[in-house]
Amino acid sequence: MKNSNRFPSKPDFSITILSQTQLLKMVVELTRHISTLFQFPVAEAQKISLAIDEAVTNVIKHSYANKSDRPLTIEYYAAPAGIRIRILYRGLPPDISDEEVNIGRMIKKKRKGGLGVKLMKTIMDSVTYRTVDGENRCEMIKWREAK
Repeated sequence: MKNSNRFPSKPDFSITILSQTQLLKMVVELTRHISTLFQFPVAEAQKISLAIDEAVTNVIKHSYANKSDRPLTIEYYAAPAGIRIRILYRGLPPDISDEEVNIGRMIKKKRKGGLGVKLMKTIMDSVTYRTVDGENRCEMIKWREAK
């Protein structure tokens, strides 16, 4: 089982798109399809695709300030124990805090947003962000059985 957690060094599949919100549905459907190909049940594949939707939306809205001509790459890696998905992009690095989201306060102030990263972390077993040589990397892992 030790090697079942090891992901390949190169992605099994990758796609580069422009930062256009009309491409989100395609990314969601592609992620759902790839997740099922990687042996995740349909319900789990839908959750994984929702996490990717949130992550790509954050890149488009916050890192790229809704500019529609910026590239971002999504890489999919399969291992016997799970799936790793990386989103690679340049732009403003994310402002990620582990601060607890107060839904009541958000409703009272009629504030929208701010739940995407929390939702991603709820769905996926691991969500990490880092910047290497000016490239931002959002990496999400979902194990077949939560670790």
